Amino acid sequence: MQQMNWSDINLFQYQQLVKALSIEDDIDKTVKLVSIVTGMTENQVLSLSIADFNKEKQKLNFLSEDIQGKPVNFINVNGRRYECIYDVRNIPAARYIESKVFGDDLVNNIHKIAATMVLPMKKTIFGWKRAKYDAANHEQYAQDMLEARFVDVYHSAVFFLSVYLNWIKVSQGYLMEELKMKKIPSEEIEAVQDFLKYMDGTIPYMKLPDSTISKLMKHGK
Repeated sequence: MQQMNWSDINLFQYQQLVKALSIEDDIDKTVKLVSIVTGMTENQVLSLSIADFNKEKQKLNFLSEDIQGKPVNFINVNGRRYECIYDVRNIPAARYIESKVFGDDLVNNIHKIAATMVLPMKKTIFGWKRAKYDAANHEQYAQDMLEARFVDVYHSAVFFLSVYLNWIKVSQGYLMEELKMKKIPSEEIEAVQDFLKYMDGTIPYMKLPDSTISKLMKHGK
C-alpha cells in the first residue's frame, strides 16, 4: 500500500482535518480522519472490515510527520496558475482591506489569505503572463487555493503573512497615507486602522499551525 504524505492532500482537506480534532469520541474521530484523507464517505469507512479499516488507518501515519516544503513562486490548480507576491509593497492598497481576515482564525481563513497574496496568470503563446488582479474574483481565487496542494499554500501563506505582519508594524504611516491618496472611503480606512491596532504585536500568532499539527500527530503512527 502506497503511503500518503502532506503533499497528497489539498488545503480544504487540511481544514477538515483540523475541524475533526473537535470530535470527542476517538473512534468517531479516526473514522472522520480516514474519510477525509481517503475520499471515502464515513459510511463507507464504517462498512470496511477490521482488516481493511486498519489498512486505511495506516494512511494517517503522515500526520505524525513534519510538514516538509517551502514557499513557492507559483501555485498551479484546476488548469490555472497563480504567482505568489511576497513583496507586500507590490500589493494595491485596496487589497489590504481584504486582509482583515488575518485577525480571525488562520486555519479557516488561510485560503483567503492566499487569494490576497497571489496574482492570476493567463497562458499565451509566449507562456504564462501576469493577468490583472480582479477583487471581484477574490472568491474564485480563494476557491482555487482550497483545491491547491496544501503544502504549497501553507508554506507560501505563512511566509507571506509573516512578512506582511512585520511590514505593517513599521509602515503604518505609509500605509494610511497611501490609502488616503487612493481615495479609499473613510469608513474603510478606519477599518484598516482598527485592523492594524488589533494585529500589533501578534507575530507569535503564526505559532498556531504548529500547535494544531501537534494534535494531528496523535493520530499518526
